[in-house]
Amino acid sequence: MVGLIVTRLQDPFFANTIAHFSRFLQARGWHMLLFTVDNQVEVDEALNALLQYKIDGVIILSAILSDQMAKACDAQGIPVMLYNRSAKNLNVSSVEIDNYEGGCLAAEILREAGHERIAFVGGDVGDETSKEREAGFTERLAKDGLTPFQLESGDYTFVGGREAGLRLLARQERPDAVFCASDVMALGVLHAARFELGLQVPRDFSLVGFDDIPSAAWPGHMLTTIRQPIRRMIQESVNLLIERMENPELGPKVSRFPGTLILRDSAKNTGPLGGVTSAQRSF
Repeated sequence: MVGLIVTRLQDPFFANTIAHFSRFLQARGWHMLLFTVDNQVEVDEALNALLQYKIDGVIILSAILSDQMAKACDAQGIPVMLYNRSAKNLNVSSVEIDNYEGGCLAAEILREAGHERIAFVGGDVGDETSKEREAGFTERLAKDGLTPFQLESGDYTFVGGREAGLRLLARQERPDAVFCASDVMALGVLHAARFELGLQVPRDFSLVGFDDIPSAAWPGHMLTTIRQPIRRMIQESVNLLIERMENPELGPKVSRFPGTLILRDSAKNTGPLGGVTSAQRSF
């Protein structure tokens, strides 16, 4: 039995991720026990509850555990896998996307299209994944002597993205491009622009997301985004965890995956890949 702890279950990206984890674990002969939490603070409490069951390993999605709980799992011989997170100095394995390079690439494609007033919509305040994507984005802009036009928080939700979009795009001087740390927030920005402010992409501004959830490719959205190779990442996570469950003497491993920029219709493409719809660029 493998315990799975997840936050942001309402995000379609994570609903899809959980389904893949379940399938990959079952294919290897393991069952999954799912715990959902509302925020990072509740992770240790959920993990403590999981330890009351006869679990053989733990997977934590987009959150980390405390030093104390890491030691408690260690003492019981229960390996921990962090997905979409990493943690230094803890005896845990981790698999994640290269968030920093993803942020760099989003800024790169927007700069290639000539944008200068580029805003960023991040996730929860203090969220490490969002911070890494923002860092890559900000440092790439700095190479051209620019800073983010405006920083907003969208809490990784559609509603949060919509509200951030209204704050950004209702200004007298609005951004000419917006990069969102997740697709679901980007779709919220898109909704606010089209249906509440009468704006269109990419005519009035370019929009880039992150994740490449299935709805990003829907004809009404056609969102330019950074694709995460979730099947390969999840398979790697399951393989690494099972290796440690079956061979307790093995140490933790860290694996970071590159992503792919998917060019669709929501961003102007006037750089080296200009005019190409649904093109791809890896980083």
